[in-house]
Amino acid sequence: MKITLALLIVIAACSSAKDLYKASHKVRLSDSSSATNQYTDLYDSTNSGGTRVRLTDYTPSLRNQNFDNRVESLCVTGIWLLYADENYNANNLAGSNYWVFGDNYCGNLPSQFLNMASSARFTGAPDAWKADTINFYMNDYFIGAEEYTYADITELQNNDRTKSIVVTGCSAWTLYEHSSYKGLCKCVYPASTTNCTPGFYEKSTTLGYLANTVSSARKGCYCNAKALPTNYNSDSQEGFF
Repeated sequence: MKITLALLIVIAACSSAKDLYKASHKVRLSDSSSATNQYTDLYDSTNSGGTRVRLTDYTPSLRNQNFDNRVESLCVTGIWLLYADENYNANNLAGSNYWVFGDNYCGNLPSQFLNMASSARFTGAPDAWKADTINFYMNDYFIGAEEYTYADITELQNNDRTKSIVVTGCSAWTLYEHSSYKGLCKCVYPASTTNCTPGFYEKSTTLGYLANTVSSARKGCYCNAKALPTNYNSDSQEGFF
């Protein structure tokens, strides 16, 4: 993918992570209008039947779409997270959620999650879901506040708060205990570095001793220690918690 020098500067500037509750806050990787944006079509019946609602942005309340607790099936292009409560379960850390990814991948929601979704958002770059990004969440199961970066970051805004992570693209990343890539370290990976499928580190235990201590990160593996995502080398394109 061709990226101009000006866009690279913007990406570097935006690599200092921030809370993101709208897709417009995320930097696009392409200035081409032909780039495929992430989206999901939600249906209120199984097998893509019934009424449809298309989402292209972070949606903290499906109630505003008249679709609260109605989703039974979906089709996605990108990497999407659905939550049982509004605002991405921020007020209910025990709430269920569901992740799914692919290119026009369609399926029915798990039976335990039928008619339960109340909010939804994507993760990764808005116009290139297989691009290299790392996405940090301040709670287990990708709940609530998040940060992201496309490039090396010397200090996270939410220092020492990361509990779950989604790695997109083909590259590993190295997490560090302290700012400026110092202290204890650990490499994290996508599910497949060949197929560039996202890796889901869904809770603190998957990060081990670096849970709640991540302060900086850089692209590539520069550490002998590593942690593999829950879906490492899995063919599944969805998961439920």
